[in-house]
Amino acid sequence: TRGQTNDVTFSKDDQTTTVDCNRSAITVTGHDNKITAKGECSRLTVSGDDNEVKADIANEVLISGDDNKIEVGVVARINVSGDDNMIAWKKGIGDKRPEISNTGDDNHIKQD
Repeated sequence: TRGQTNDVTFSKDDQTTTVDCNRSAITVTGHDNKITAKGECSRLTVSGDDNEVKADIANEVLISGDDNKIEVGVVARINVSGDDNMIAWKKGIGDKRPEISNTGDDNHIKQD
């Protein structure tokens, strides 16, 4: 149903999975996961460590964990407070550059 979202949390470790966002929020609290998020995610939050996450579209990406590798196709806002993360984005929403906040150490945020 339009307007209804089913937020998804990955709290386990060592999971490999693909999920349809359908405008919901994806949260990764576990470690060593490989997650592919298809479609539009309202928010992608990663507080776990050593995760690999690929997302087609995320309005907001929040990374507080460490040593994560994030790839996002289209994004409006990126906020990184963890350390040693790699975030690659292709374009901003509406062809604008995403807002980027990086308060952690040794993070690499780049346009891919």
